[in-house]
Amino acid sequence: MFGTVSSIIISVIIAVFIGSKDCIACFRNDEHKTNIIPTGSSFYQECHCSEPGYNMQYIKWTDINNEIITAGPGTDSLIYVEKQSDGLNIHIPKVSKSMSGAYKCITNFEGQQYVQTHTIEAYDPLYFINAAEVQHIMESQDSRINCEARGEYPPLITWHKGEENALVEIQNSEKYSITKEGLIVRNVTTEDGGTYKCTAMVMVTGEEVDRFIKVEVMTVPIIQDIIGIPNTIVMLGSKLSVECIAEAKPQPEYIWNKVYTGPNDEGNQTWKQVANTLIFDDIKGYDAGYYECTAYNMAGNSTSGALIEVLVPPEIFGFDNMTAEEGTNIKIACEALGIPKPNITVTTSIFDSDENGEKNTELPLDWSFVVERYHKGVYYCNAINEVGNASKTMYLTVLHKPYFEYPTEDLWGWNGKVFNLSCSHESEPPSVISWRFQGNEIPTAEQVELNKQLIEKLNNAQEQYLPVNIDENFLYGVYECVAKNAYGEATKTITLKKGFVPSVVNNITIEQQAATSVTFSIQEPSDYEGPEVIGYTAEYDQAANYEITHIHLNRTWAINRPFKLEKLKPNTTHHVKFAAINEAGTGPWSETLVFETLERSVPEPPVLDSDYVQIESPDNVLKWKAPADNGDSIDYYAVRYCPVDDDSDGELCGEERIGENTEFNLSSLEHNTTYFVEIIAHNAQGNSTPSNITLITAALSTHNTLGLLSAGAIIGIAVVVVVICLVLLDLVLCAWRKQGIIATCCSKKTKDDELKSRDEKGLLRDNGDLEDCHKRPDKGHKEYEYNKTTGIITGKHSAV
Repeated sequence: MFGTVSSIIISVIIAVFIGSKDCIACFRNDEHKTNIIPTGSSFYQECHCSEPGYNMQYIKWTDINNEIITAGPGTDSLIYVEKQSDGLNIHIPKVSKSMSGAYKCITNFEGQQYVQTHTIEAYDPLYFINAAEVQHIMESQDSRINCEARGEYPPLITWHKGEENALVEIQNSEKYSITKEGLIVRNVTTEDGGTYKCTAMVMVTGEEVDRFIKVEVMTVPIIQDIIGIPNTIVMLGSKLSVECIAEAKPQPEYIWNKVYTGPNDEGNQTWKQVANTLIFDDIKGYDAGYYECTAYNMAGNSTSGALIEVLVPPEIFGFDNMTAEEGTNIKIACEALGIPKPNITVTTSIFDSDENGEKNTELPLDWSFVVERYHKGVYYCNAINEVGNASKTMYLTVLHKPYFEYPTEDLWGWNGKVFNLSCSHESEPPSVISWRFQGNEIPTAEQVELNKQLIEKLNNAQEQYLPVNIDENFLYGVYECVAKNAYGEATKTITLKKGFVPSVVNNITIEQQAATSVTFSIQEPSDYEGPEVIGYTAEYDQAANYEITHIHLNRTWAINRPFKLEKLKPNTTHHVKFAAINEAGTGPWSETLVFETLERSVPEPPVLDSDYVQIESPDNVLKWKAPADNGDSIDYYAVRYCPVDDDSDGELCGEERIGENTEFNLSSLEHNTTYFVEIIAHNAQGNSTPSNITLITAALSTHNTLGLLSAGAIIGIAVVVVVICLVLLDLVLCAWRKQGIIATCCSKKTKDDELKSRDEKGLLRDNGDLEDCHKRPDKGHKEYEYNKTTGIITGKHSAV
C-alpha cells in the first residue's frame, strides 16, 4: 500500500518538476498551473531568469498570503527559497492541507509585472484501516475479510484472489459480497483460505493502493487423542506426562482440569501444565481421577478427558498385638488400602501343623470368637494386589489360669536314679508354684517336715522342676505341684513308685536260620513292676567254647529291631542266652538255648535300599549292601541290565562281573533310558537269588559332550598337539641359536656337500644303478670310511 502511495507522490513531483522547466525567469507572460499533491509529500518549483541583463534579483516568490518568501535553506521555516545563478526556486519539504493555495513567482520587465502562479491543492492520501495482513474466517459460517480505505475522496474498492502473478477478480455473487468494510464470504470452506488482494483507488487523483491479506480458515479444535507417557495407569511415585493432541486453525490453547477425584484424594495438587501436557513428577495416590483437556481458539472449543489410575501397593492398617482374657469375646480384623483394592487374607498356624512343619489355616477377615487358651499365638495378615503385597503379624496373648497338659503322671524310680519331677505348665501371666509330698503310710509330722524342706530346696517354690536323687532312704509316694496366678490355679499329681529290672525272658523262638546267621523272636516279659523294656542283650558262642571259657561273644539290640546273630560258623552247634533291659538295668539271663547253623550255601540276595531309583548325574553309581555269604566268601557280583522298552528278546542286554566291590558304575549305560537290573552274589557254592531294581539313567548334559570322545581320540589329539608344539619349538631354536633337529639336518647336508666336492673320483658315491645292484648281494648298499688325516678311503668294516 505504502509503495503505491509513494509512487504516486513521486510521479506528481516529477510531473511538477518537468512542468517547471517551461518557467522562464524575467519572463514577459503570465502562467498558471495547478498541482494536486497528497499531504506529506514535498513540492519543489524552479523559476529561471534568462533574459539578458536580468538575474535572480529581479525574481521573488510569494506564498498563499501574497507575502514574499525570504527564508532560505537551513531555517526552521516550512517554506523556503533557494537561490541559483539564473533563478530562484521554491521548496516545501512537507505539504499539508493548510499550505494549499497559490504560490507566485513575480518579475518585472520594462515596467510590466508578470506572474507565474503555481496553485497547490493538497489532499489526504488513501490509507487502509481494519485491514490486517493476516485474518481468519470461520468455517461453515458467513465471514468477512476486513479491508476499509479512507482518503480525501471516497475510494473505489476491488478484490482479487491468488498470488500476485495469478490474480482472479472477485465480483459480487452468491458466494461473495463487496462492502466498504470488506469482503463477505458466505458458507466458508477450507478452500476459501489463501491470499486476497484488496485494492482502493480514487479516480480524481489517480491514486491507487493495494493490500495483500493472508486469510486462514478457522476450524473448531478437535481433540484427536490423549496420550499418557508411559501410560495413564502408573505406579505410585512414578513420573507421568499426559499429552492432549488437537487439530485446529489457528493452533488452539489448552486448559487442563481435574473433574473428579480418586478414593484417596486429599485435596492436594501435584501436577503442573506445560503447553498441552499435564505433568506429574512424583505421582501420589490422591492424584488418581478423571482429568479433562479443553482445546480452544477463536473458532470454538472441544473437551475430552482421561482417567488416571495410580497403582498403589497395599498398606495394612491396625492389626496390632492384642491381649484378651480367656472366655471373653474379641474380633481379629485386618484392613488394607491399595489400588486396585487388595485381596486380604488372615491366617494362623496355631490350629494346624504336621510333621513337616506348620500349616497356615485361613480365617475370616472379621473373625469374632470367644477366646480359648489355644487361640494364643501369631496371626498373619497378607494383602496383595497387582503391584505389590504387604504382610503384618499380630500376636494374641491370652490371659488364663495355669493348665497342665497331663495333670497326673506315674514315674518309676530306683536307687541311684537322678531326675527332675516336672511341674511344666502353661500360664499367662506366669504362676507361683508350690510343691508338697503325700507319703504312703508315714506320719503326718514327717510329711510336714519333708514339705518344709521341699519349699526351702525350691527357693520359695518358684521352680518348675523338683530335682530328685534316689537313695536307700528315699521316700516313694505322691508329689503334688500347685501352680497359681490371678486367674486361677491347677494341680499336677506325680506318683513316684519304685521300679525293678525286667524279669527273666522265657519265650524265645528261632524265626530264620542260615549257615552263618540266626534270627530270633523274643516275647517281652511283663510279670514285673518297673519301666518298659527298651532292648535285649545276648551272650553266645560255639558249644565247644561255651564249656571251656566264661568269656563269650555278646550282642545288644534296641527294641523292635531284628534279633539276629551273624558271622556264625556253618554247620556248628551254638549256645545263646538272653536278658531284657530297661532303664532300671538288665534282668536275669534266660535258660540257654542250643541251636545248630546250616551247611554252607549260596549267598543271600544283595541288599538294595529300593526297587526303583532315578539317577540324577551320569557320574552316579548303583550301590547295594553286601549280603550274608552263608559260609563262603562272596568272590564277585554279576550285574545284568536290559532296556525296558527293548523288544529284541535280550539282544541289547548287558552283563558285567564285579569283584567284591558293592557298586556298579553306570557310565556304560545309555543316557535317559529305563533299565531293569538284576544283581546276583556269587560264592563257591553258587549264585544267590537275584535282587531286582528298575533305574532311569540321567539325561546327557552339555558339559558332558567331551565324554562322547573315545579315549583313543583324546590321546590322538593330545599327540598331534605335542608334535606341533615340538616343531614350533625346533623352528624357534633353529632361527635363534642354530640348534635343534632342523638345524642339524641343514648342517649335515652342508658337510656332505663338502665331502662330495673333495671326492673327485666318486669313491664316496653310493651308486644305485641296476648293474651295480646285480654285482652286490646287498642290493647296492656299501659303507665307506674317509680318513681326514691321510685322505685314504676304505671300507668301514674292512681289514685295511
